[in-house]
Amino acid sequence: MIKQDYQRYKEPDNRFKWEEISFYVILLYRICRWIRGIRFMPLRLLLNLIFVPQYIFWVHVSGIQIPRGAQIGVVLRIYHFGCIVLNPLTVIGENCTLRHGVTIGNRQALDDVPVIGNGVDIGAGAKLLGRITIGNNVSIGANAVVLCDVPDNHMAVGVPARILPKKES
Repeated sequence: MIKQDYQRYKEPDNRFKWEEISFYVILLYRICRWIRGIRFMPLRLLLNLIFVPQYIFWVHVSGIQIPRGAQIGVVLRIYHFGCIVLNPLTVIGENCTLRHGVTIGNRQALDDVPVIGNGVDIGAGAKLLGRITIGNNVSIGANAVVLCDVPDNHMAVGVPARILPKKES
């Protein structure tokens, strides 16, 4: 997973962008998520003591809050770090993109959170709230407030979001 995330952060000339703070948050999220699955409690506790403080530091520096409970597929890319908040029960598919100011959260109950498919591109300032399903290959416009399901190959734009089919290119 980490290798695929790393590849997504490379420039067109195949150089890695070291100044991308969001990569470090994703890296620590992946490590902390792996630690969470360790059954041998003394090792798990030791690794948590090492990595969780680093994770908390980078969350505060970057403004990107990705809880260890969130389930995120491979190849997540975050552009323009800052003010990104995910509910701990969020499910995000593979090859997704988030931009600054994105909130993925609940509306009423704690488990009332979105499930996001593969290849979803979420614009700056977008809010995805409640028990909704975002299909595959979906684009969410900047500052959109999505409160309903979005089918595959569609886009959501506006406040509240209108669901429109994507135009073929």
